[in-house]
Amino acid sequence: MGPVVEKIGGKGAPLLFAHANGYPPGSYRELFMHLEDHFQINALEHRPLWGGREPPRRLKWQLFANDMLHAIESHYSEPVWVMGHSMGGVIAALAARQRAEKIAGLILLDPVFLPDRFVFATRFMSEKKRQQMPMIRRALSRPEHFESHAAAFEFYRGKRAFKGLSDEALSHYVSASKAAIPGGGVQLRYSGAWEAAVYGSAPRARSLMKRMPVPTLALRGVDSDTLRSEIWTRWQHWQPQASFLEVPGGHLFPLESPEATARATISYVFAD
Repeated sequence: MGPVVEKIGGKGAPLLFAHANGYPPGSYRELFMHLEDHFQINALEHRPLWGGREPPRRLKWQLFANDMLHAIESHYSEPVWVMGHSMGGVIAALAARQRAEKIAGLILLDPVFLPDRFVFATRFMSEKKRQQMPMIRRALSRPEHFESHAAAFEFYRGKRAFKGLSDEALSHYVSASKAAIPGGGVQLRYSGAWEAAVYGSAPRARSLMKRMPVPTLALRGVDSDTLRSEIWTRWQHWQPQASFLEVPGGHLFPLESPEATARATISYVFAD
């Protein structure tokens, strides 16, 4: 099975969207609505959503970047703008470093740029120790089955990570991330095993963004606990030709502040 590309719609400049770890494209419906008057949007589904696959024991994010490049080759004859959130932003940057001529520019939304010490630690850590890391442990212990979409909504509504989402935005996430299963109930489409594998295999940020060959808009949630302020500052030194802007919200600001995210994107792409 090859890369899955979902046609979102809209009109204008071609834009390929790459979602975050655990957040299928449908989670971003409100963001797409604010973009579709200016962009013709497609969304790439990452491998964890293809079904029937376990993550490789030692995952490399270049695997996802290769999927993106395959999708670009298959769906676009001209360079395309690529917008990526979190993991999707890093994948977009990896693809741009490899085939810059295929990408008109990058819109990177709170990409997962972790300190080198963390990247190196996870790279050489034993599997047992890696599974004890808090974010990986949480991913592996997260419930994957619910009685209904409504039950899933109530569960997530009480979680701190989703407190900035409106009920509508949370409903989009729940609908996108859960699939009905035979016999009743719903199941997580993006497994905890894949989510944990992604968390434990992030690439280095500095070597990726230094001398990035395509135009780049960098957006960070002002309250983000993922793209930390010290890395945000370093990124501006690594890539001084890029544009940097903070948006209200945390790491999930594309879901929390979709209009502000879209407005910043439109202003950057159509600045001339």
